[in-house]
Amino acid sequence: MDKQSAVPELLAPAGNLETALAAFDAGADAVYGGLAKFNARERAANFSAADLGRLLDYAHSRGRRVYLTFNTLLKESELGEAAEFLAELAKLRPDALIVQDLAVIRLCRSYFPELVLHASTQMGIHNSAGIAAAARRGIARVILERQVTLEELRAMAESSPVELEVFVHGSLCCSLSGRCLLSSALGGWSGNRGKCKQPCRRRYRAEGAEGFLLSPRDLSAVSLIPEFRRLGIASLKVEGRLRSPDYVWKTVRAYRMLLDGPPEPGPELVAEAEQLLRSTATRRPSLGFYVKREYPALIDAGRLGAFGNVVGSVTKRVRNGLCIHTSDRLHLGDRLRLVPPDGGEGESFTLINLEVQRRPAVKVRADTDCFIPGDFPAQAGFLLYKIGENGYDFSRQAASLPAGRFPVAVRLTISASEWRGEIAELPGEVWSRPVEFQPAERKPFAAAEAETAFASGVPEPWSAGRVEAAVAGSFFVPASVLKELRREFWSWAAQRLKLEERHSHLAEALARFYFDYRALPGAAPEPPAPAPEFTVSAFIPERELDAARQTIRRAWESGVRRFRIGGIHGFELLRPYPGAELVTMFPLQVPNSMAALFLKEEGAVAAEPAVELDRDALEQLERKSPLPLEPHRERVPLLVTRAPLPAGGWRDERGNGFEVKFDPATGLTELYSAVAVSFLLNDWK
Repeated sequence: MDKQSAVPELLAPAGNLETALAAFDAGADAVYGGLAKFNARERAANFSAADLGRLLDYAHSRGRRVYLTFNTLLKESELGEAAEFLAELAKLRPDALIVQDLAVIRLCRSYFPELVLHASTQMGIHNSAGIAAAARRGIARVILERQVTLEELRAMAESSPVELEVFVHGSLCCSLSGRCLLSSALGGWSGNRGKCKQPCRRRYRAEGAEGFLLSPRDLSAVSLIPEFRRLGIASLKVEGRLRSPDYVWKTVRAYRMLLDGPPEPGPELVAEAEQLLRSTATRRPSLGFYVKREYPALIDAGRLGAFGNVVGSVTKRVRNGLCIHTSDRLHLGDRLRLVPPDGGEGESFTLINLEVQRRPAVKVRADTDCFIPGDFPAQAGFLLYKIGENGYDFSRQAASLPAGRFPVAVRLTISASEWRGEIAELPGEVWSRPVEFQPAERKPFAAAEAETAFASGVPEPWSAGRVEAAVAGSFFVPASVLKELRREFWSWAAQRLKLEERHSHLAEALARFYFDYRALPGAAPEPPAPAPEFTVSAFIPERELDAARQTIRRAWESGVRRFRIGGIHGFELLRPYPGAELVTMFPLQVPNSMAALFLKEEGAVAAEPAVELDRDALEQLERKSPLPLEPHRERVPLLVTRAPLPAGGWRDERGNGFEVKFDPATGLTELYSAVAVSFLLNDWK
């Protein structure tokens, strides 16, 4: 099956086990979530290792997939803990890790190669050069920058050497992925560390404009599904690891309807899907950054930036709770959020107690005065948003999932005359079975059928972590014979697999990491002597790649040998020049020595350290970096976007000043602090 005729994977967010089960119940092919640390949504409930093991078994037994986010930047002091996390994940075998930090790529490539890697959108890959560079470095799938246009996506998809994943629904960041420093600058709460405080959802004043000037509408790409299918996009991603099970269930069900329908869904099916999406708690929908003509209306400056539906307001705060006047119905079990009048982050909670006229109530209607007991950080004037409804409780199903097993990787080679099976954990051993199947008259046996069948029926304590099948020929396999072949294979495997031998190589890999880490230098080398250099833009839209290549060639022919790059696309653009010296700059992040070592092995001679490092994190990097570190040469924008923003001076409700500039050469708008920002003085959280 060619990629243009395949139905894309539907990938759903899972902030916890219950939400993952809701997503699978609604028809998701895969879910993505994070552990308690090292993921870009640390405010989500996230998974324990035990819950992840249970979910992986549940998913794999049903032919579904689970991807784990490991997509934050790592401090130098966290490298050992991160390596041990990766060793544990190599035991559990998620279907892929979603990564941002170059250190994680290097750790997996060098010590845990069994882990499949997907490049996070936080890596900011936005052109075919970046995709090619990722593919050459062992990335199996690229999750593209959210601000690529549909026209750019068409060009990239045409010749991509790896799978592509795009967002189709959910909240949008105003900034290019991985380049927002606003939350970090205003208090050290880094989005690149999973701790963003969403200052983009606050109120701002500019020259001639006032409102939520950095708050985009939500993405809803229902009308683009046929185009994504034609382009062969591998995975369609729903954003929302902070969302409730009811939101995830409804959103997934809507997109499942569209993907299960004809390639060009009719108006009735589209209307049904859109009606289901409208019943969720969201901001106003848009096509995001895919369609340029929508850019002028993308920022929803007149509406509070919080997602959800307003259902009331706080009229008074008393010692033991909040007095509320409702504007819509409330019901016990609803997920609610209290939002300050100026926008920004609010506290969310589940409604477990409700009173009307001092009597317990299960529900209240609109235009009702009621009381919510509890200790909430809110005052009169706060708005009450509903972000999830009761009635989508998967907690019992989650609690009943059995404990996780130990996954093994299976590869099947199938023909009409012989079936062969191999298990990665049994190197050199092969199960084989002669067979005799008749040619298929209608539907031939497919690899997906074998993969689904062999993912179940696995004897304890094992599970099928990954099953890959290759089928040669066109033949028919009776269901009873398929079950018998599966039983024989797993019986053969159970006699050979030994639990005590299962993870010995991972302990050896960890020991190698610690040995190699101790061998890194005790201080960063001195920077190279100054030389003429050429800066390769950190953002090069697809249509401008050819011009960039020509400019680089002219610089090379003029004698320039040193090039400064701000993204991994720079590696690909400079690949034709093996003698080039590379110096990396923001937004190519270097927060730790393993990232620096990755770059050194790729030919870099120096690097700018990650902008957000506090003094302690920078000093630790300086003590271990194998690359010379250079100071940042220019003032760094706190936010970069393709969205049109009012130029000039800005202020927020807290008195912070900013300056917004539009660069006609790049088509990007940049927001700077009006005063110097020293990240060194922050506590980089």
